[in-house]
Amino acid sequence: FAGAAHADFDVCNHSTERASVAIGYNHEEYGWTSEGWWRVPIGECVTIINGSLKSRYYYIYATGHKGGVWQGKKGQDGGFFYVSKEKFTLHNREYSRGDEINCSRQNLKTQKFTVVDTGDTSDFTFNLRD
Repeated sequence: FAGAAHADFDVCNHSTERASVAIGYNHEEYGWTSEGWWRVPIGECVTIINGSLKSRYYYIYATGHKGGVWQGKKGQDGGFFYVSKEKFTLHNREYSRGDEINCSRQNLKTQKFTVVDTGDTSDFTFNLRD
């Protein structure tokens, strides 16, 4: 008997510091959305999205307890999402008025997440490295 196919978006921490991870993606109903924080201990993996991936592109932002940051590279198009100090789920459109987006009144910060191209897979692992 064949086992059930396993499909998720996992983040594995191969760095030298504990990490807190946030993800950004285009939600089917709410548009651009960011969620966080998942704690990923050194040497461990955490599932961020359960089940088959619905998009090809996702965005990751992470901070380490020693000051490390995994974010979008200079020159990368897009990837700007909101984050909060506390656990969050934020929809960009809730903070926009016309073409202008303003989240500062809500004590949120805008961060540039790194783009992750998952290809045509329904299962993907992103690795945090120093």
